[in-house]
Amino acid sequence: MIKPTLLLSVFSLTLGCSLAQAEDWPRWRGPRGDGISMETNIQDKWPADGPRKLWSHKVGIGFASPVAVEGKVYLFTLEGKSERLTCYDAQSGNVIWQQEYQGGWTAASSFPGTRATPWIENGRIYTYGGASDLVARNLADGKELWRTNIFKETGVREALTWGQASSPLIVGDLIYVQNGKGGPVAVAVNKNDGKIAWKAQAVGLGGYAQPVLIDVEGTRQLIVFGGEIVYALNPQTGATIWQQPWETKYEVNATTPVYRDGHLLVTSGYDSGSMMLKVGPAGATKLWEHRGSAGNKHVKSRFQGVILEGDNLYANSEGTLRCMSWPDGKIKWENRAVRLGAGGSIVKAGDKLIALGERGTLYLFKATPEGSEKISELEVAEGDRNWATPLIYNGKLYVKTIDEFICFDIKAQ
Repeated sequence: MIKPTLLLSVFSLTLGCSLAQAEDWPRWRGPRGDGISMETNIQDKWPADGPRKLWSHKVGIGFASPVAVEGKVYLFTLEGKSERLTCYDAQSGNVIWQQEYQGGWTAASSFPGTRATPWIENGRIYTYGGASDLVARNLADGKELWRTNIFKETGVREALTWGQASSPLIVGDLIYVQNGKGGPVAVAVNKNDGKIAWKAQAVGLGGYAQPVLIDVEGTRQLIVFGGEIVYALNPQTGATIWQQPWETKYEVNATTPVYRDGHLLVTSGYDSGSMMLKVGPAGATKLWEHRGSAGNKHVKSRFQGVILEGDNLYANSEGTLRCMSWPDGKIKWENRAVRLGAGGSIVKAGDKLIALGERGTLYLFKATPEGSEKISELEVAEGDRNWATPLIYNGKLYVKTIDEFICFDIKAQ
């Protein structure tokens, strides 16, 4: 007869091994900030009726993407007039805790809901709300540790037209986020106590994109894709190192910039296109700029992340899936058979690419530098604002639609 204690030990070991194989996804675009999952044990093709649904919950509105750490998944949403953070058991879907505060982006004419994706680090989770509330919570129970309203601390009286959407970036003791209109374009906040560490020297119009930290020949630069200008700031002081104009219709500069080996790409929608900069320790030079709709042979990503893998950049280019050669900007291929909509999102794992179209269709592609092929699809929602990026975690796919949070089993059998 097998003793219960032995069975419990075997179960615990099995569960521990399973979680050890799962790659935590603690922030916007994943642990490396590139939108690429290292999980390999996922299905090559979905069943005809789609992958098996394990659980689902009705949830509030918002476009923040789910994140996952150590067997738990976290979702940031707007519930009425409160911004709520919920912790779920990743396997069962059971709610472990929920915490909220009054506030958030509730403007009916400007797409109410959360925007920025949380960041998890060292037993804490940080959120940036649509009305500029930056909050630190205890990861174990969601207890609020501090809350700082960035507008109040910087004297800004007006939010961006579509609300604050800059997912936080944490490096060392500092949290970087973009600001609203008419104040310092970005700020650094001490993650330990929520106090402002510095305000950007540059004053004007903030943008919607997450800041990124780059290393240029040993010199660190904080890249802030503002509403009209690309800024490089000193990450310790906020002083401007260089700046490059980039204007977009409706001032929507929202896609996270991509940097590698001295090359920096920014891209935006509304027929704006892309720009490649060669960055040096003290300045930047424009290598090329592709703008407008003529020929449509360039990348123009409105606000979802693009994915650089090797010398190939995969993007939802205003609804069309495209692959661009890095860093020359030439388009290798495009897939016009599927329309993702301007807000459709993508995440990559191996040669598989999972996309959520903004109208609620979930797609599985094979995507390589040579081309793309749609393998499977599934209708998961209605409407036209399904903008949260799906999460691949431990053989499961977590999808946030307009008002539902769904977990699918995509593990290879």
